[in-house]
Formats: sequence, C-alpha cells, structure tokens
Amino acid sequence: MKTSDIDEQLWHALQLGDWKAFETIYNRYIKLLYKEISKRIDDKAVVEDLIQDIFLSLWNKREAIQIQGDIYPYLYGMAINRVLNYYRSTRLQPKFVELWDDLPEHMADLTELSLAFRQAHTQELESLLEVAIKSLPNRMRQVYKLRYEKELSVPQIAKQLSTSPNTVHNQLKTIRKRFLKTIRQSSYIFF
Repeated sequence: MKTSDIDEQLWHALQLGDWKAFETIYNRYIKLLYKEISKRIDDKAVVEDLIQDIFLSLWNKREAIQIQGDIYPYLYGMAINRVLNYYRSTRLQPKFVELWDDLPEHMADLTELSLAFRQAHTQELESLLEVAIKSLPNRMRQVYKLRYEKELSVPQIAKQLSTSPNTVHNQLKTIRKRFLKTIRQSSYIFF
C-alpha cells in the first residue's frame, strides 16, 4: 500500500476522532518535523513547544482540515508557519530562501506542498481578518459588511447609510489599508 493511501486512511480515522490514528500519525512524523524545525531554530525547548502546538492544532482542527494524499506536506506547512511566527515574535528575520533550499528533494515540486501552505495560512488569515473586522469602528464595520458580505455597490451603501459615495469609498480604502497592515504584521506569506 502506498504512503498516500495509508495517510488517507489514517486521516479519515483521525477526523472521526480515532486516537490510535492520531498516535500513528504523531509517531510517523514527529522525527521529521523535529529535524525540519531544528534546522531553523536552535532552542530545543522552543522546537518541542512548536511540535506540540502542531499536533495539538491537528487534533483540535481535525474535522475542519482537508488533507488529500500524504499528510506530511500539510504538517510541514504547519511547521514552517510556526517557525515564521517564532521569527516574527522574536524579531528574527527569516531567511526565506533557506526555507526553500532546505526542502527535501522529493517535495520540492509537489503541488500538495503549496496546497498545504495555503491551507495552514488560510486558517491564520481568517483569524487575522476576523480580529481586524472586530477592531473596525462601528461605521466602517457596517460599510465592510454591506460591501463584502451583502455585496452592495458603493452607491447602494451610501444610500443605505445616508452618506456620500465618496465617504464610503474612503472608508473602503481605509479598511483595505488596515487589513493589509494586519496581514503584513503577521507571518502570513503569499505563495
């Protein structure tokens, strides 16, 4: 049986809450993750904390995460995401080229790796945007919801809020700037 077939079976069982499947995935990939994170972070305690966080997140979000095929590219994406968060929180500048140069050769061209990064980062991005939306002043939050959730045009929003289209346009511009600032301050990377 191929690794991807075994991983798919394990993942399906894990999504149903099978603790043994989780243990198998943990035992199967912990050494690889430890090795990859250790290449980038020298502090053994930090590496162990990051690995624990990865597997805790995997268990807690198992029903929402969609993995097809091999599990390792997704775990690797989570690991790199944690490393980048660590760099950001400690004000270290990550060497992005080294992250890619150190990729195992058999993974360098996998489209699944890109998918894994996108899935891991999508969860972070959604959380960031949720926080950014909640931090908007009430009027801007209304403009955001009318434009992006109800998909109203600028003139429709202006009419509904009894304001000028120019004011709505300026608020949308400010909202976009705030969102971009929030994303730039995170470890979110567009691949």
